[in-house]
Amino acid sequence: MVSNASSFINGRTNALSITDNRIKQILWYIIECYHILIDDNKTYSQIWVKQNTTLNFEDYLKFEFIYNYLIPNKILLKDKLSELEEINFAAETQKRYIDTDGKQKPDKIDICINKLGLQKVWNDADENIYFVIECKRIKQLSDTKEYVLDIEKFCNRNYSNLRLPFEGQIAFIENQKLSHANVTKEINNCLKKSSTITTESYLSILKLHSIIDCSYHSSHKKNFSENDHFSIYHLLLNYSGIVLA
Repeated sequence: MVSNASSFINGRTNALSITDNRIKQILWYIIECYHILIDDNKTYSQIWVKQNTTLNFEDYLKFEFIYNYLIPNKILLKDKLSELEEINFAAETQKRYIDTDGKQKPDKIDICINKLGLQKVWNDADENIYFVIECKRIKQLSDTKEYVLDIEKFCNRNYSNLRLPFEGQIAFIENQKLSHANVTKEINNCLKKSSTITTESYLSILKLHSIIDCSYHSSHKKNFSENDHFSIYHLLLNYSGIVLA
């Protein structure tokens, strides 16, 4: 007879496998939307945004990508995986977490993706099961320090509700002299020097799309629990020809 503990472990392993595959499908779709954006020859002027909006430029890029690409093209994802028929992309969502000081605080999420069709897998309401992506602009290599700070947040934050052990990050690389390869190298250098981030595997390339190579994977430990591990999927997008002065 299989013990309750073994059943739990086997069930969790199966849930993680199904969830990981689901997230990879979503990441394929995000890269596909980026490919569509490139084919559209889309450009964004920093001067125009400053003169015509009160948004910081990072938020503007994020909103444009969500509302002009991730939401309108969802049929591509639904056709690929029917379980994602109701998938939802939202910007600036807030959840709750407990910080290292023990206080409950708001978790401001750049891109929150829910309705993943995983409620039966995790035995929770579909709205409570979500995948998070944090965004950062990379204008020069030193900006990778801000990117790594988001990894540190993932390590430190103890989330009040169900949080999948998978996180996402997007880098908008705006400098034509930078490639995703040398940005990745600098991120890994920062991680190796960090005393606040326990990295089990550094960023390594993970091909998620047949045309565009920009995706990486890393794994880390939570700082409040030695047995709490999580993965991060990184999409390092070349925006050097998209962002204008």
